Amino acid sequence: MIAESQNTALLTVGKAAAENKEWTKFAQYCFDREKGLRKEAFGQLNDFLKNTESWTEEAKIEFVVFLFPFFETIQDADYGAFPQPLSEKLIKPTLKKWCLNEMNDSRPFRWYGKYYSSIEHVNRALEINPQDDKARQILLKWGTYHLYYSVHHLPEGYIGDLNEDLVLIDELRNHISKLIDVKLQKFWIRELEEDAELVKNYADWKKSGHSDLEEWGEENNKVVSYRMARVYYFDKLKNEK
Repeated sequence: MIAESQNTALLTVGKAAAENKEWTKFAQYCFDREKGLRKEAFGQLNDFLKNTESWTEEAKIEFVVFLFPFFETIQDADYGAFPQPLSEKLIKPTLKKWCLNEMNDSRPFRWYGKYYSSIEHVNRALEINPQDDKARQILLKWGTYHLYYSVHHLPEGYIGDLNEDLVLIDELRNHISKLIDVKLQKFWIRELEEDAELVKNYADWKKSGHSDLEEWGEENNKVVSYRMARVYYFDKLKNEK
């Protein structure tokens, strides 16, 4: 059973796809999937994919360009409307070929990088267009999650490579400074600094030679617990409003 937001996204994508007669089968897939008719939906999708085998590369790119903005703007649109057969048989190979010949458009690199976990493609998107905030946010999301994973068991233990994380923090701050949207800058500063302070405090404790992280934190008024960091930053944010 899929969530209500996923059903809403399926209807939105399906209605838009139905406006192009070449995409009717895909639109019907979306409608049937929204109704819970999984078998019928994937039958429609299979027919759609068979039809795309005779499409030109330009026609395939047109469909990709139609689809991905929904993924980037509508909650859960990249779930039901992006099933594995569509991804592997049409979208992935189309993006691969597009990227081979594209020199000016960052979108195929951004999309391939995000959905097929290729940091090289995301970096290439930013080489082509340094003002591509969507691409830059992919790196920020991946990086901040990595830091979260390193610190989320503190004070019991630090997971990850401390030196690598300290370098990563500087890289992420650099990316934040290059975001064009000021609101996004403020959002990502908050997202990063919660865990960046924990990393820094853990590094300072290691340098101190103190035997107990929690005691060191209390003695120096430093946040050393992942849970306490969340309370600290939540209270700080409330006070700033």
